[in-house]
Amino acid sequence: MKDCAEKYWSKETAFDWSQSVTENIKSHLESLSPGDFSRIAFMALPVIEETIDRKIKQIKIEELPLVEDALKSIGECVQFDRTTIQQTLLILSPLKTLQLSVSKLKDQLEILRSELLNLRELQKLGLFKKEIKVKHLETEAERKQQILEITNLSNQINQVQAEYNNLYAHCETETKRLKLEIRSKLHSIEHNVLADLEETKKLIRQTLDSKKIPNDPIEISRLKDLIFKRQVRGLKDIANHALVVEQSAIAPLTMGIIHYKRHRDIQEAMTTFINDEAKHSATFRRFLAEKLEAKEYISAKLIKGANRYMWIARYMPGAGLFLAVIVESIGAAVLEFFGKEEYMPDKLFCSICKIISYQDERRHLDLCVDMYNELFRKGNKWEGFRNQMALKKIIKSVYGDKSDDHPLIQAFRVFGVESDILYRHIAVRLSEQLARISMYVEPDRILDYMGRK
Repeated sequence: MKDCAEKYWSKETAFDWSQSVTENIKSHLESLSPGDFSRIAFMALPVIEETIDRKIKQIKIEELPLVEDALKSIGECVQFDRTTIQQTLLILSPLKTLQLSVSKLKDQLEILRSELLNLRELQKLGLFKKEIKVKHLETEAERKQQILEITNLSNQINQVQAEYNNLYAHCETETKRLKLEIRSKLHSIEHNVLADLEETKKLIRQTLDSKKIPNDPIEISRLKDLIFKRQVRGLKDIANHALVVEQSAIAPLTMGIIHYKRHRDIQEAMTTFINDEAKHSATFRRFLAEKLEAKEYISAKLIKGANRYMWIARYMPGAGLFLAVIVESIGAAVLEFFGKEEYMPDKLFCSICKIISYQDERRHLDLCVDMYNELFRKGNKWEGFRNQMALKKIIKSVYGDKSDDHPLIQAFRVFGVESDILYRHIAVRLSEQLARISMYVEPDRILDYMGRK
């Protein structure tokens, strides 16, 4: 297993990072037949219209935002030959430059605090981390090294915190002055931004009411540009979802390594598994940052769920491994789905999903299933009841909030994919994997848990 992972990840040519994601999506839109473009357009345009309505209401109530990403998001909803949003970004640039230095220190502080929290958790559990491997703390030298690392990290945090406090105090007055100046300038062109949004909405509404794509080449190019920008935004949401799914399996696996200290082969397998998941997460992070200039987003609800997941895996390893089977099944199914060119027009993201799902995720699933069958499957009523409750809970937790206006559902639609097609695929794959641990659940029942039946 280790050799297989090293062989795969040593292939630098596995993913062609030289590709331009935006050019991939643009060229795909341009190559669509009139029928295929019409199908995608009439799925994507209602999503764009809803977004425009929301932006208009927000601006009228709250005025134009003083955040670059929020202004760019408005820019995605206007036609390409309108320059008002570019003007707003220029007006905002002095504030962005000032805030950048503060945000860099803040990010550095958060990273250091996270590292310290992880070190202290390892110390409580009697574990020692060397590079990427975690093992039980065994020698006095390891204990002293761990204490020294914690001390050095604490000192570094105190130093960065002092720098941050000083810089924040220095910038606070200037930030207030700049915000007043920028707010005044933005207010003067706010009506132009609203006019651009209303004009774009009019074009979309005329197209939807006519139930056909306009004949005017300029109007077609404007519609294509709007769909292109919305697809780029949708790809950010899909890539972020893939990242979150990959991250979710790491916590219970870490706890599993602790439980199997007498089973060296299992520890080694799970360590390889964790390393794979960490590399997958790093791949999706790189894709978001380098190709889409986007930051990852993990909701507070998911963070809370992951923490609960970790404690379950620590004290109830059987339940934890059962949850790992579910998470891996969902992750593999999502990546398998978007590894198909018919659903994902960006060749880079498509290849990432395809390679990870076929070369790693199947192996991970086999590992989870074999370990559960060998170590935890009892076949008694308590196990069946526990697993049914756990399945229902985690499916509702992950998918229960995914109504039709959820960003992830809308992301599928702008690529011409009905969400029910993806969810049916996930449900079928999950049903197949559950059957391997003697727990058959019909796909329709899983869809019912998702609220998508």
